[in-house]
Amino acid sequence: MSYCKCLDCDNKFCAFGILSKSEIRLLCNNHAEVKFKKNEIIIKQGALTTNVVYIKSGIVKEHMTGPNKKEEILQIAKAPFFLGIHSIFSDRVNHYSSTALEDTTVCFINSEILKKLLKSNGEFAYQILMYVCKDQINNFHHCVNKVQKCLHGCVAETVLYLADKIYEKDHFRLSVTRSDIAGLIGTSRECVSRALMKFSNDGIINVNNKHIKILNRSLLQKISEVG
Repeated sequence: MSYCKCLDCDNKFCAFGILSKSEIRLLCNNHAEVKFKKNEIIIKQGALTTNVVYIKSGIVKEHMTGPNKKEEILQIAKAPFFLGIHSIFSDRVNHYSSTALEDTTVCFINSEILKKLLKSNGEFAYQILMYVCKDQINNFHHCVNKVQKCLHGCVAETVLYLADKIYEKDHFRLSVTRSDIAGLIGTSRECVSRALMKFSNDGIINVNNKHIKILNRSLLQKISEVG
């Protein structure tokens, strides 16, 4: 029996820990690990898919081109993260694209094998369902906040999201551009830059090119909440 490196993977999604060794080996024999450089497209909108994409390490953006050919950023996410689960249970077409924002390692998992594991392992299926539901609820909140908050509220919320969910610290170097942030909250790059500069002038954050440091988290949180 060939060695399965998935058994010793340090970047496993928590649900994978529920699988037996034989189930892990089944995944191992039906996946391909691929490394993507920054700005490389991982999945493309409109393309047929036979895989679920598991982001093993790195940061990605999900983006969709609408009917007026304008691109909207749906979310920015970091590993561990799944792409394309919705597609394999609908029409097998990618409804959005995903692009690496930094060097990223991805596992392409055969969708039929994943479906087999979901049917045979109820606890694994439950964990994946929880993951999908939480992701969907986060997208609902983002959609409403994007429409109802003012610019400064949206920018404050995004800075906190990046600090708490993506970089996990209050002083970080952006792997996203001002244009990415603008696309995420539905405004222009210039508006994002002006809002960040105002926060900097008010002593709420420090901005040095791509480096951001949160100086007054409580005030930033308040702006995000009432924005």
